[in-house]
Amino acid sequence: MTFSLTRRAALAGAAGLLASSRVFSASAEDKGIPFVPNSFGVLAKPRALPVLSFQNEQGQEVPLSHWFGKPFVLHFWATWCPPCIRELPSVNATAKALGADGPQIVTAAVRGSTVPKVRAFYDAHKIDALPLLVDPTSSVMMETADQDALVASIKHVRPDDLKDLTPSVMALHGVPRSLLLNAKGEVVAEAIGNMDWSADAVRHTLSVLAG
Repeated sequence: MTFSLTRRAALAGAAGLLASSRVFSASAEDKGIPFVPNSFGVLAKPRALPVLSFQNEQGQEVPLSHWFGKPFVLHFWATWCPPCIRELPSVNATAKALGADGPQIVTAAVRGSTVPKVRAFYDAHKIDALPLLVDPTSSVMMETADQDALVASIKHVRPDDLKDLTPSVMALHGVPRSLLLNAKGEVVAEAIGNMDWSADAVRHTLSVLAG
């Protein structure tokens, strides 16, 4: 099930924003869920996306299609999200270990995470292997959300979280969120919550789920 944003849903999602941050913060003290195929909710079939783009540090639009051609990870995070803040340095370390020839990790900061805020975070935490991209209104994150896959991900690894989050709020605002895309740029799987990243885990999971 993909998620279509409506005004009513947007208002409901905004009301649940703090709730979503609180729920995922509860797991922030641990290393995160394993970055393995079983931690992801797999879509019934790969889903093609419309034309989508992010904003880079110079204010230019960068299309998601820039990374098509090889399977890659799309990771949404936010400067207001405690588990995201805790997790991103490990994402950076994994991107470094993968190198230029390895699977790419594309990071995009969502609503409220402005370019100056992201730059300050990158500088403070020596984030130097990840692109600086923002999704100012979370439009890309919402457009790529598959509600069924996100629920399946939570059921696999943190079923108790479903007691505090509705699927629609999770699709609208739940971060951190990691998506796997195949070489065609189709979404094949999604996971929500902070993860235990490593280069080998990323390679293996992409190979199994995204080809």
